[in-house]
Amino acid sequence: MSPDLRAFELGGGDAAEALDWLHVHAQVLGVLEHDDGSFRVWLDGPLPALPQPRVSVRELAVRPGDFAVTGREHDAAIPIAADLLVRPPWVERPPGFVGVELLLPRGNAFGSGEHGSTQAALRCLHRVWDRPASFADVGTGSGILALYASVRGCGDVQACDVDAHAVAAARELLPQARIELGGPERLAPADFVVANLTADELHAALPALLALWRRRSPLVLSGMRAHEVDGVLARLPAAPDGRETVGDYTAVALPPVR
Repeated sequence: MSPDLRAFELGGGDAAEALDWLHVHAQVLGVLEHDDGSFRVWLDGPLPALPQPRVSVRELAVRPGDFAVTGREHDAAIPIAADLLVRPPWVERPPGFVGVELLLPRGNAFGSGEHGSTQAALRCLHRVWDRPASFADVGTGSGILALYASVRGCGDVQACDVDAHAVAAARELLPQARIELGGPERLAPADFVVANLTADELHAALPALLALWRRRSPLVLSGMRAHEVDGVLARLPAAPDGRETVGDYTAVALPPVR
């Protein structure tokens, strides 16, 4: 058990949003959701200051048996679309499934297929996929979106993340891809670009994302909540021609310039 392991109970009206924020801004090692909507969260280190106003926090004692349950006991394949599936390697393919499979071990990096922003990004990516010659994934997390591009046959895949743990996970998943620690400025221009970030991060990264995008294939942006979509769309050079919403999260796709 890591000496930096800390456990916290998150409650209140913003608990779910605070958990989403932590997945991006902290090293989340485990989460247990309670029936009342609160969460027990294990972190590698202290809890950062949470920007959500309606969240209560209580630190809990870490018990040696907290990770005796692996979490694999209830794992299942995650259907993203009728012909798109995410599953860990230890879960069998559902009988009769035909389509694109993403085999992804669940680890410490964000983006293993359960989260609404990841699913919205995957749906959008799957909907507008056009066999690009090159692909860039900004904020790659576990590497799941870059994995999609690789599985679909793209030979030039690159990705980046500001979190070192995410970069390590993505490099292990995709040893043939170029995975950089840092932002989009670390990547070479690509035909198809995807970014699954918070709305604030999309706003900050947008000039670099547009500079990265060659416009030969779509640009997919995900991670926006309903009230944040219009603000991001107002800054884009064209109207999206694809849109997917999963839970609270929306992804949009801008068409290429032919």
